[in-house]
Amino acid sequence: MEKLQKKLGISLLVGLFLTGCSVSNPKFFSKIEQTNDVTYGYTIENPVAIKNGDLSNSIASSYYYLSRLRTEKGNKLQIIQRFSVGNPNFKKPSIILQNRYTMEPISYGTGPLLDLYILKPENEPDTIRIYINPYIKGAVKIPYGLTFEKE
Repeated sequence: MEKLQKKLGISLLVGLFLTGCSVSNPKFFSKIEQTNDVTYGYTIENPVAIKNGDLSNSIASSYYYLSRLRTEKGNKLQIIQRFSVGNPNFKKPSIILQNRYTMEPISYGTGPLLDLYILKPENEPDTIRIYINPYIKGAVKIPYGLTFEKE
């Protein structure tokens, strides 16, 4: 697990370096809608599913998504910290596909880890926790109580 976390951390850094911490992909978020589910994005069991191509694109899309979220008062959210946390929905597959050159696993389905972002709204005292799963595709929605600033 530590090896996997280390490799994902390195992949994150390389992805951020190559993408410059931003993604200009408004089409991916053009049909984003508000959810009425009060757990969506806020709980580890119900993360935002944001897979957008490969993992580095998904991570860059996560940063883009978070940069466009606003509180109901219209305040931007600043990322305070990012953590990798275990995915409680992860079930290790019985057959693991491996890269024939590196022998590393290439498919884990939902992914063994989630990204947890601690965000602080501008001019507000509280913090917000958003869980994102960059390994699976899904309808990306706006967490309850937040808004999304489209371009």
